[in-house]
Amino acid sequence: HSTLYGNFAVRCANFVERSAGCHIWVIGNEPNVAGERAGGPENGERITPERYARAFAACRNAIHSRAGHQRDQVVIGAVGPWNAQTVYRQNPTGDWIVYFQHVLDLLAGQLDGIALHTYARSANPAEITSDARMSAPWDNRRSGFRSYVDFMEAIPTRLRQLPVYITETNQNVPWQDVNRGWVREAYAEVDRWNSNPANQKIRAMILYRWGRHPQDDWQMAGKSQVLADWKAALQNDYRWYR
Repeated sequence: HSTLYGNFAVRCANFVERSAGCHIWVIGNEPNVAGERAGGPENGERITPERYARAFAACRNAIHSRAGHQRDQVVIGAVGPWNAQTVYRQNPTGDWIVYFQHVLDLLAGQLDGIALHTYARSANPAEITSDARMSAPWDNRRSGFRSYVDFMEAIPTRLRQLPVYITETNQNVPWQDVNRGWVREAYAEVDRWNSNPANQKIRAMILYRWGRHPQDDWQMAGKSQVLADWKAALQNDYRWYR
């Protein structure tokens, strides 16, 4: 809850101080999604961009105050794509890209990196490169994996020197133990983006997720064919350059 943001910032800094070898920190997760609200999705407190920015700035200041972490990257939590649950005065439709822009505007000069989430709609690798749009009233937003482009294009020019990390991606359906080449095509798509010298670079794309969890069907552990697809992607020398 927003009344506890100060305490939360101290807890974050304590966690950072006790985490050896780590220097990149993501604050929060999909704050525009109702399920992430303090108090739950029905009656919880909406995390507006103003509230998120306030919490983020407190956490960043607390982290940078700790010895050995003054230059750590404190990164904004990814905004949930295709999600319009957080409506507020400046964004009456809950547009996720507008939410993202408002967070960036509020934190300009007070953040060290940007996290994104992007997903495909199916396990078909041919759909990775699709620019298909959503239905009205969201027909100006991409509906598939290339939703990341909507986020990248929304980053203002003054913030385009910041590192960007895709911290979560999958097929939006649970991983099947099949090697369809989806993972290879996803990494190839990001490499194509990075190969354009005019584009802000994406420094990482993290597949969701490795470990088993009883309430999550998206684990890759034990799925040898998915891992074979991932290992095949690693045969490419994908790198980002400034």
